[in-house]
Amino acid sequence: MNWENEKLWAGIGVEVSGSLSSREMLYKAKLDWEVSKIPSQRPKSHANQETLRFYKAYFDCGNAEIETVGSLDGARIIWSLARLNEDFVLPGNDELKGYILLASRHEDREKIEIQFLTLRSANNSMLKISSKARPTVKNSFRRSFKSTLPFLSESSLQFDEDMIQRTKATIEMGRTAISAHAKEAQLLAEKKVTDQIAENFMNEVFKQDSEDSEEAEQKAKANARSALDAFGGAPGQNLESAQMTAWGLLTAVTYTADRLGKTPDSRLRQAWFGTNMKTKKRALELALKLL
Repeated sequence: MNWENEKLWAGIGVEVSGSLSSREMLYKAKLDWEVSKIPSQRPKSHANQETLRFYKAYFDCGNAEIETVGSLDGARIIWSLARLNEDFVLPGNDELKGYILLASRHEDREKIEIQFLTLRSANNSMLKISSKARPTVKNSFRRSFKSTLPFLSESSLQFDEDMIQRTKATIEMGRTAISAHAKEAQLLAEKKVTDQIAENFMNEVFKQDSEDSEEAEQKAKANARSALDAFGGAPGQNLESAQMTAWGLLTAVTYTADRLGKTPDSRLRQAWFGTNMKTKKRALELALKLL
């Protein structure tokens, strides 16, 4: 098998910095048009502008360093990532970086989803980290259209004190969750496993329900074999933290799952919101049971 690193965020999105305005980010990411309209008409996108403005304000409020802005599924989904500076390193210089993801998957752009995740530098694989924070926030910058004058309802372009405190609390809960995960990761890196444990683990992670089709079952078995191969040969698996350890089992699954999909767009969508995200969550749960 040809082991290669997936490009960062599947090669999707553009790099930005906090010094750019939300409008500049919008243009750089080519999102300066209304998703629900005909793209060829290229009208101004109030929804997209307000969403990027909200992302920037949210990250600034929580002292998170915005890095990337992008879109998925024909720009139906608009997302942005920021560094939390909640990083950790496992034995063998296995570096993990903490991020916060904001994503809008709705045409009205009123609901924003929040995820906290880690990125493993050795192979650019991702893992969603559960936290006590609420998974969504209302886009308070989003103005609604009305049929009478004024056609746009008024909306504040700044966070009030309550929103500032809630934002800071949410991001702090994310940092706390990543810090807790770092301790779990250290324990997983210290837990040695055998070849038989590894085989059983991969079969359990990718196991299908009994009601699934024969085709789905065969696909699951193929994915389990790929993950088992990745356990010994994928990038980063030669590091001390991953060599025949429970952490190595988990990272082999995240590496494999992040590469399932026909296109970069589908791979990233599945890694963040779909079945591949659920597969990685299951792998973490099963890995922790090995301790």
